[in-house]
Amino acid sequence: MNPLPLILVLAVLPPPANVLRKCVAADGAVSYQALPCAEGSQQRWAQPVKPDPVSAPRAPAPAGRAPAPRARAGVADSPRPRRDPRKERCEAARRDADEQRDRLWNRLTFNQRSALDAKVARACAR
Repeated sequence: MNPLPLILVLAVLPPPANVLRKCVAADGAVSYQALPCAEGSQQRWAQPVKPDPVSAPRAPAPAGRAPAPRARAGVADSPRPRRDPRKERCEAARRDADEQRDRLWNRLTFNQRSALDAKVARACAR
């Protein structure tokens, strides 16, 4: 078997992404990427990364019936808007997750990011 075709294919493929770079364009747009920054962009930093270990797939959530919507009591022409505790919980969970991602983004593992997403999903579920 001739190894030349395999060598040519491997030579064309990009190297594995083991460095994460923060690039800032001239207009201030920020991008995080594995490839070197584009011409006209400035590299602010480069961080070596390693892939998360592969974990076993999760079992799908059991399918169940959603609870019946509760009747809303109150006056229809209320002078002040009603607070929606579910919406407030959802927004608070999103803010918390965004703050943690902004503060710890380069140290969060895939599983930790997934846990943040799951927390937001639970808080925002209707």
